[in-house]
Amino acid sequence: MTDATSGAPAGVVLDWRHARTGPPAPCVFGDGLTICRSPARDVPCHKGCAENWITTHAANAADRARLIRRYTPGRGGVR
Repeated sequence: MTDATSGAPAGVVLDWRHARTGPPAPCVFGDGLTICRSPARDVPCHKGCAENWITTHAANAADRARLIRRYTPGRGGVR
């Protein structure tokens, strides 16, 4: 089991309590400035944008679980 939970049947909620932050920079998805950094790629990314991307791009339940694990940082950094 991961630290992430499903918010709604169609959506994903990532646990980014241990994610890095940085100075405001444009989100890689083009949704304005953010201080959040993607735990998997260390690029500026809103948590909600990452959640929407996973919800939209997961091919099936197993792929969705893999993406949730990949984009949920552990206490010591990226898993």
